[in-house]
Parts: sequence; structure tokens; C-alpha cells
Amino acid sequence: MEKKANLFLVGAMKAGTTSFMDVISQHPRIYVSPIKEPNFFIDELPPDLYDPSRFFSLEKYFEDDFPNPLHIAHIKKVEDYQKLFTFQKAEKYIAEGSTMYLHAPKAAQRIQEYNPAAKIIIITRDPLKRSFSHYKMLLGLSRETKSYQEVMDAEIKQYKMGNLPWHSCLGMSFYDRAISRYKSLFREVCIISFENMVSNRETAMEKVASFLEIDGLNELQSTYINPTRSLRFKWLFFLLKEIGVKDYFSAIFGSKLKRRMFRLASKSESEPMDLSDDTLHRLKRIFKKESRE
Repeated sequence: MEKKANLFLVGAMKAGTTSFMDVISQHPRIYVSPIKEPNFFIDELPPDLYDPSRFFSLEKYFEDDFPNPLHIAHIKKVEDYQKLFTFQKAEKYIAEGSTMYLHAPKAAQRIQEYNPAAKIIIITRDPLKRSFSHYKMLLGLSRETKSYQEVMDAEIKQYKMGNLPWHSCLGMSFYDRAISRYKSLFREVCIISFENMVSNRETAMEKVASFLEIDGLNELQSTYINPTRSLRFKWLFFLLKEIGVKDYFSAIFGSKLKRRMFRLASKSESEPMDLSDDTLHRLKRIFKKESRE
């Protein structure tokens, strides 16, 4: 009998989904995919969100490293997607957590066609804070060099012209239409907020436990640590990435050394938001408008 994923954490990106998946993976009744974000139901991933090293090979991963954890990949073959669930035993749920599913065109429909009985979990976050966290992620990955002010000004213009990419910092902070799409396709959709998980974790996890009809979820704690750090030399890292040196660095050095060097090349202070009052006002109006549509 074919094992199918029946629990999807579809987003939002930068809303605590990795910590959440770490928690539920510890539950004996939930099997979590070794690749947290396989992105199987998306045809093409935007390069600003998925730009693997030239040395990364999905085939090599399955041959040599599977089922060691991998954060993100783009699985295109059905047989590879099925491999993710090879080690599922008698767990009630088979889960994966591709955060681009929330906004990617046709992803919700394709998941519904794959398993109409699947349960969906969505984590929302304050849209401005999520957008800023998204921007900081791009900085850390050397995929952005402009200031947050410049990025927001450009995206506001795109929004007004009707050509804002779905995967933009601003676009992925619009939740209402995406949530409505999932609710129209699936009978069981659970929405929780990042803020509630931080301020009232017990209530939030009890809501999830009730949704999944399982016990003991609230006693589990995340072991995932995601420290906020800012690169000291953004342009240098961007240049190294553009000319391909960063890929060689990742391929040659081990993870421990890479983490140590990252700490040396970064600082613990968070990147300031630094938005003008006018831009902040325009963003608030856009978020208010999107929350009504």
C-alpha cells in the first residue's frame, strides 16, 4: 500500500515552522519527512528562495546520505517523493513542511489532488515582522544587498502595478487569500499564530493536539536553535556567491567549521528595520487592504 503524506505544514515562511516541525517530529504518532521542505507540489522554485550549491545532487543525497535530515530540496520525481516516507511505520500522520506551498500557484490544488483527506496547518505571523525576517534571511544567504527600505519601496511599486511576485518579501506576508484557498479545498485546516506560540505556547499546542486528535504534544520541546545574526561584509559574501566561490567553500569545509566561520563573519545584533514613516504607513495600509480581501 502506497504511503501518502497526510499532514502538511504549508507555511508561512519565517513564522517558526522549523521549530514547530522539530516539536511534532518527536511525537510517536507523527512521522516527519527527512527533508523538511521537499517542495514536490511546485513546478519551479524561485532562485531567491532556493539556490542550491552547484555541488549538491539530490541523487547523491538519496544514495549516500538519506535519511539524514535535509532542510530543503526540490523533489520532482514521484518515486523520490515516496522515498521520503520509506521509514514510516505505524504513525498516524506522515508530515512534511514546505513553506512555499502557502503562496505558490497551484500548490494547494495539487496537494488536494494528491490527498484530499490531508490535514493542513498554517502558521501566521505579524506581516511586517515576517517580511523583515524574510529580508534578513535573503541577506544572510547573500541573495540581497539592498536595504530593507529600498526593497520595500520597490515591492510597493510592484504591488501597485499588479506584478508583485508571489515569493517576494511583501507577497508572502499576505495570508487571507492563501488561507481561503486552502479552506476551500480541504475540510480540515488549522491556523495558529507565531505570536501565540511564543506568548501562550500551551494554548497553541493544545489547539494543534486537538486538531490532530493526539495527546502529549504540549510536553515536547524544540531542540532547534536559530540565532539572529547579521553579516559584517554583505557585499563580499554577495560577490563570493556570484562568482561561485561560496559553493566551493561549502563543498570543502565541514559544517562545524562553516558555523564557526559564519560566527566570525557575523555579529549578534539584529539588522535594524529602518523604514521611513511614509513607507511604514503605506505598508500598514496594504496589509489592512489585503486582510479584507
